[in-house]
Amino acid sequence: MQRTHTVLSATAFAVIACAAANARAEDTVTLKFAMAVPPSHYTAVQGGKFFMDRATELSKGRIKFEWYPAEQLGKAKDLLALVQTGVADMADVVPGYVPDKLPLSGVSELPGQITSSCEGTRVFYALTRPGEFLAKNEYDAQKVHVLMAAPLVPYKIFTSKKELDKPEDIQGLKLRSAGGASDIALTQLGAVSIRLAGPDIHESLTRGTIDGAMYPYLSLKSFDLVGSIKFATEGVGVGSVATAFLISAEKWKAIPDDLKKDMDQAGQEAGMNYCAYMDREELAEQKVLSSSIKATRPSDADLERWRVLLAGVKSEWAKRLDSRRKPGTEALQAWDVEMAKVRGSDKTAPAPGH
Repeated sequence: MQRTHTVLSATAFAVIACAAANARAEDTVTLKFAMAVPPSHYTAVQGGKFFMDRATELSKGRIKFEWYPAEQLGKAKDLLALVQTGVADMADVVPGYVPDKLPLSGVSELPGQITSSCEGTRVFYALTRPGEFLAKNEYDAQKVHVLMAAPLVPYKIFTSKKELDKPEDIQGLKLRSAGGASDIALTQLGAVSIRLAGPDIHESLTRGTIDGAMYPYLSLKSFDLVGSIKFATEGVGVGSVATAFLISAEKWKAIPDDLKKDMDQAGQEAGMNYCAYMDREELAEQKVLSSSIKATRPSDADLERWRVLLAGVKSEWAKRLDSRRKPGTEALQAWDVEMAKVRGSDKTAPAPGH
């Protein structure tokens, strides 16, 4: 009798365990994903859509998405708050739009930090991994997990009416800034910084509220800026702007571990796909727009004067954060250490085809 009871108990346990395993395997997760850019924008296509497609593929359909591009759930500056309050599960957040919440991420946007988007993406993403500098000092406190993190290509200075050659040509111009490090760079140059999200630039240019913007060629068509922009200043390293796909820590905790692995992999791959697209297409887009936008490259002597003016941006950025008891100087050091690893690995990597 005891033996029969034992056999039955073991059988029941096996059935329950099998059912639980099957239930876990069949669990699906549906995520509300908010973005500010329109669905045709390269950030949406090469970043957001790539990520969703890859996460769905890796999870064999267990990860699903409700996608809300073009500020359908809220303005660009509010996307972090939407994730934190549960209105969205995840969002494409530009740290520069919320410098009060994500100030240290501005380390990726400073002049001279990157020579390409992919170089910057490798560094920025590494620093946002759990336990690393930006995760510990910034994203954990905001109760979000980073799935993708990438700086855009190095920005150019675009203007609507005035051609810039010498540094003094920029004095007093009202130029669009994404906030954060961009504000400091424009101030150092003597321009007036006007904080605007990408979707708001067109209206400000057409109304004359701003005289131009720090931006990449790639984004001009997406936000209908080609007709308003007449001049570009090349060779002046004014920095960039970064973006990150963030998911709420609460939602992340509730996701099964195997799906977390799939999402992290999709995020890393999306970041590299996104940056590779930008690095490849920025120059091509510049050539396409050369007939409508006059590009000016200052002389070597004038370029050096631009560089001197911008040289103090990093130290000023760190100083301001240090005064707020934020580890700005440590952020610069962490970036430099990680960048040395990236550049070192690039040097030791075999050349394509070898």
